[in-house]
Amino acid sequence: MAFSHSLIFFIVLQTNFLQIDLSKEKTTMPNREINLKNNGESVKVDPHFKHSTNGQAVDYLTNVSIKSDNEFLHIAFECLQDDFVEQNNMVVHNDPLYNQEVFEVFISPGNEDSKHYLEIEINPNNALWVGTINNPTLGEETQTLEGMIAHKDAGILHEAVKSSSSWNGRMSIPWKLVGRDPKGQYRINFYRIRSKQSHPEANWTCDAETCDFICWSSTLSGESPAFHRPKRFGFLTVD
Repeated sequence: MAFSHSLIFFIVLQTNFLQIDLSKEKTTMPNREINLKNNGESVKVDPHFKHSTNGQAVDYLTNVSIKSDNEFLHIAFECLQDDFVEQNNMVVHNDPLYNQEVFEVFISPGNEDSKHYLEIEINPNNALWVGTINNPTLGEETQTLEGMIAHKDAGILHEAVKSSSSWNGRMSIPWKLVGRDPKGQYRINFYRIRSKQSHPEANWTCDAETCDFICWSSTLSGESPAFHRPKRFGFLTVD
């Protein structure tokens, strides 16, 4: 991969699943902590995502709402102010979706810095990429892909919808895929890759010049964008 990103497959939703209205959530949590009540209200995180390189907030919004029940972790998102959303052309699950625009989730059980975690990507065409990551040096060296998870095996319910200059979607991730922590403690981060310019070639690929690589909790990776920095993952508590 040109940049560190995510892996994980999902099952296309054939029936309606949990609907989260992003306009009716609890107060936004601006820090690196998310506190949920299982089967309780959903919570919005800070919509001002930040550059992965230096932590500077971008001037467009990424709305994210999160909710838990006994079976799933539900995540709804809105990727706003995206003028080039129609240029995303990948439609096959587990293709290298991270080469174009995606919304991503990294998550692992426990509250320690994550050396092994689940990576999930969804693109505007509702394609998914799912896998498990091995990162023993916590980002000091290159992480490796432990394995891909077949779309039919992941059990993730998902959808994505494009509009004129934005896209939105939702994912219901099975807790059995994440792994339950007995104390309800998890590490988590949300990411977005957003194109900044038109791409005349059909097989275009994002890079640091043409796309933004942004995070809920900035990875502060320095000169080059990088998402796989577990020390910078946020903290999720589910009571």
